[in-house]
Amino acid sequence: MYDLISRKALLEAAEHNVEFQEGIVDVYILESILAGMPAVDAAPAVHGEWIELHEENGHEVGTCSHCRHVRIVDNYCPNCGAKMDGGNDND
Repeated sequence: MYDLISRKALLEAAEHNVEFQEGIVDVYILESILAGMPAVDAAPAVHGEWIELHEENGHEVGTCSHCRHVRIVDNYCPNCGAKMDGGNDND
């Protein structure tokens, strides 16, 4: 699992702690800043697409390619949260 940090928090910390001299950053100071940054609570995005499309009671219904949940077609799967933008190859 990756550690994700806030870009805004990193930039704020760098402004207060990193001294820039002729475009050179002290790597040790930058490493200590990065090590002290709190991780954000995030999960990797899941991508999918609606497959096996058919019509039911006037609604387009499909199967989520990620979890196989059958549902009225939407921009995301309400069962697994997959973003319906073309499948898992779109990471």
